[in-house]
Amino acid sequence: MSTRVAGRSRVRRPWRRPSRRAVGLMTAFAACVCVALLTTAVWSVGKQVQQRQIADARSEATWSPGPRGMVDTTSEADIQSLRARGWAVPGLAAEGYSVADIQQSQVGGQPVVAVTLHNDHGSVTIVEQRGHINPDNPTDGITGLPVGAEGMHRSVLDGARLWVDRSQPWRAVMVRPDAVYTLTSDTAPATLAQTVSAVVAEDRGRVSLPSQKDESFGATVADGLREIFG
Repeated sequence: MSTRVAGRSRVRRPWRRPSRRAVGLMTAFAACVCVALLTTAVWSVGKQVQQRQIADARSEATWSPGPRGMVDTTSEADIQSLRARGWAVPGLAAEGYSVADIQQSQVGGQPVVAVTLHNDHGSVTIVEQRGHINPDNPTDGITGLPVGAEGMHRSVLDGARLWVDRSQPWRAVMVRPDAVYTLTSDTAPATLAQTVSAVVAEDRGRVSLPSQKDESFGATVADGLREIFG
């Protein structure tokens, strides 16, 4: 059968059904795509579960007291023990500081390690808080008050959120992903940015506690399935 279009005849070709082989291949391809997408989604859920478990385990370890329940120390062995447990204990050696005192205590019910450092230009005290922190209104480790109650100036430096008081001695409260650092120093306010940057660098280099959990692809997918289906 033919039709005439614009002076030409066009032959209509009969519709051919796809062969069984083609249908089978398309069905298999679609199934593979669905399985891949589903597996990726489940793996993503499992990865989130594993990261949460690792963070919880690390937090539990860093909250526990030091090996001797230390209160006041300058022992290098105690410092290394704290760092092995996940604390940064910034020493700022690159800035010419040396450790004068380290204390463990609590601020707002959360564990802290306070380190006092000295160099030729003055001293700086760094209070490192770990535990349940409020990144939007952190607790000042020096005063024990939330920064929102102190009227501190908010800023950002090296990707870290800061609340700053530039009066002498200057004070800065800095939020990191799993910690809050409060710095106070009798050095010139112009040194604030350099000191904060040095603490950020040491926090980034903090030793992460090793994970004892299997994080293979199969284990991650299994964790995702357990999270989804209970």
